[in-house]
Amino acid sequence: MSLNIVELIKNAGVVGAGGAGFPTHVKLSAKVDTLIVNGAECEPLINVDRQLIEKCFDKIYEGLKAAVQSTGAKNVIMALKGKNKDAVKALEDFKQSDLKFDIFKLGDFYPAGDEQVLVNEVTGKIVPEGGIPLNVGIVVINVETLVNVANAIEGRSLIRKFVTVNGAVNTPKTLIVPIGTPVEALIKACGGATVNNYGVIDGGPMTGKLVDPSVHAVSKTTKAILILPETNIVITQKKRDISKQMKRAQAICLSCRMCTDLCPRYLLGHDLFPDELMKRMYKHEINTENISNFDYAYLCCDCGLCELYSCVVDLSARSIFNYLKVELAKKGIKNPHHRKTLAENEFRDFRKVPVSRLIKRIELDEYKSHADLSCEEIKVNEVKLFLTQHVGAPSVPVVKLKDTVSEGALVADIPDGNLGSKIHASISGRVVEITDKHIVISNN
Repeated sequence: MSLNIVELIKNAGVVGAGGAGFPTHVKLSAKVDTLIVNGAECEPLINVDRQLIEKCFDKIYEGLKAAVQSTGAKNVIMALKGKNKDAVKALEDFKQSDLKFDIFKLGDFYPAGDEQVLVNEVTGKIVPEGGIPLNVGIVVINVETLVNVANAIEGRSLIRKFVTVNGAVNTPKTLIVPIGTPVEALIKACGGATVNNYGVIDGGPMTGKLVDPSVHAVSKTTKAILILPETNIVITQKKRDISKQMKRAQAICLSCRMCTDLCPRYLLGHDLFPDELMKRMYKHEINTENISNFDYAYLCCDCGLCELYSCVVDLSARSIFNYLKVELAKKGIKNPHHRKTLAENEFRDFRKVPVSRLIKRIELDEYKSHADLSCEEIKVNEVKLFLTQHVGAPSVPVVKLKDTVSEGALVADIPDGNLGSKIHASISGRVVEITDKHIVISNN
């Protein structure tokens, strides 16, 4: 039966809804002792998981039972923030029948939802450097992913997404939309922007990516679309290119060490020292010839605290780490850091960043809307389906230009012998464009 579950999930194209988009059929093929459901949703302005727990837990529970059956997990834990009292109550009031789960109430800090931080909070275990929760006998799965698992068991492909639209919009909402929905359609559905000049982020303010709303569309991993004034610190920081970031680091680092002292990976005992990187930048010691000396960049979890919270002179160790990862990969240098025996920093509990302070620091305190879940599905006449919206190889189109497809039909498959995900038509219509990046379906 486990194989059937995995195959159903694979055929439905389910990937992680809360992060990088790791194919769920691969994750649930593992056998583990513990399964943690990640409902932390630690970034500001996003409300999807909390709302799903409050309003759709029956569906989540069905997905959870399938995940437990597939992995054989003996311990099942629902992890969410204690401050989300309605969601906690929904779990406490739920009548557990053939599957029992525990509830773990997280503190309101960032990044509580990071997999390695979550594992440590819930179990006390530390994932090895460069590792994944599976290395310590744990699978972590997102709340919305379980909704999609339940749908897959019922034979329904992943073609819909829950997306919080928040920030500088007239009516913030959490919407149900076809995958591939244009971002501009989401902004319009929420009454438009409240400012003339703004930036748009796919994801949370800390880890999300700046996107062009005229061409970008919802993917399987889109958790939120945030609209923020172009003068907001989040937007200005994300607009800086790497050359500017490196020049600034070479000029004004104060060697204060705050970026390291608040780094979640450093606090879990990893050999990651952002301040040391910035000092080397300040001394002009980084170049393409000695790039292998900075392979510890692979340990950076891209949380953004060093960029948007800790640095008093507005530098970004994160962007330099990301640059180094790319350069290391070009030279074929893989992550050599895999220490398994790690110890938490003794001050870790005192260095967790409260979300309330983070919101103030990144100038989001004026946006306090809960963006209520709208159960009305947004209808669109055209969708853009990206061929890469998951971890692994790009999906391969199995349709041709001008083909007519029905909603739910397979339009792109996993390339043979590769990690990847199937992609399905989220609306019925005709294939009007195929490129190496996307497929466009229109019913106009």
